[in-house]
Amino acid sequence: MRDRYTRCMYFTRIAVPFNAILALARIILGVFSLSFILFIQALFNIRMALAKHTAVRTHGAAPMSEVEQQIAQLKSYRSIGWMIVFSSGTFILFCSVLTFSNTEIKYDPHIAVIIATVTFTELVLSIQGIVNARKDKKLIMEAVKLTNFASALVSLAMTQAALLSFTYEGNAVGYNMISGLIFGTLSVFIGLYMILKRRLA
Repeated sequence: MRDRYTRCMYFTRIAVPFNAILALARIILGVFSLSFILFIQALFNIRMALAKHTAVRTHGAAPMSEVEQQIAQLKSYRSIGWMIVFSSGTFILFCSVLTFSNTEIKYDPHIAVIIATVTFTELVLSIQGIVNARKDKKLIMEAVKLTNFASALVSLAMTQAALLSFTYEGNAVGYNMISGLIFGTLSVFIGLYMILKRRLA
């Protein structure tokens, strides 16, 4: 693995099944614990795993001419953008449902701290990855890093919900709704950026 792009795609290939298994575990845990918020995050994770799979599949496609390769990568980049828009829009919708149903979210303090640590680490690494991808001018690598960034933004909303569940006295559903709308909308903008960039290319 001689360069950042090769390393990125190698680890992305490994991450796809791991993300899918993690999402499945969250669905099972969400069903048994009756935690709707875990179920929401699991659905988002599944779609992000599909987005990464699209990037890996494009990277591993049969050899083709430079022009054909560029067209394939641009098409994949745009498809991933649509996945992010749809997933983020669904996340915003579910956050709204939680608010109107006045559903209270509860987390164990230790689990909440772990969630926060993982989320902020993911956020920093994704931003650094986007900078490197743009520097190296690797479109598929940029798509993977933008997917990670969108996922980290949604995780921030989950992190706030987890932290407020034991630091805020009362039901923090209103604050969770606001953060869900803000971070979900930012994630939508990432997808729209990818779609518009495809059209302008």
